[in-house]
Amino acid sequence: MLAGCGAQGVASPTPKTVIGTVASGPTFPIVPAFHLKGDSTKGKSVFASAGCGSCHTLAAAHSTGTIGPDLDSLKPDYRAVTAQVTNGGAPMNGTMPSFKKTLSTQQIADVAAYVVDSTGGKAP
Repeated sequence: MLAGCGAQGVASPTPKTVIGTVASGPTFPIVPAFHLKGDSTKGKSVFASAGCGSCHTLAAAHSTGTIGPDLDSLKPDYRAVTAQVTNGGAPMNGTMPSFKKTLSTQQIADVAAYVVDSTGGKAP
């Protein structure tokens, strides 16, 4: 024979209150370009010359690349763009190359300003 605990009805878990916030996405490192003020006008030419549009969609650049994320939909912030352009790879897309050896720190800041300004993303 099995004996029950004597409880009647259906038991349900008691909800617990969580204090704090849950991260909404990947955390990007702060890279040297993050500390510079980017020039969006110069960033437009960097975006074109570095070939960013061959992988990314960005309406302001008239680009329709589909290998990388659609920047218009993503609306990345300045920290994310400076980190991704500098380091490439994950977390957004493992196929993105690093541009730290081909673009100057200022050029990275400039292209980040251009992307953020063009998409309405969050500026620093």
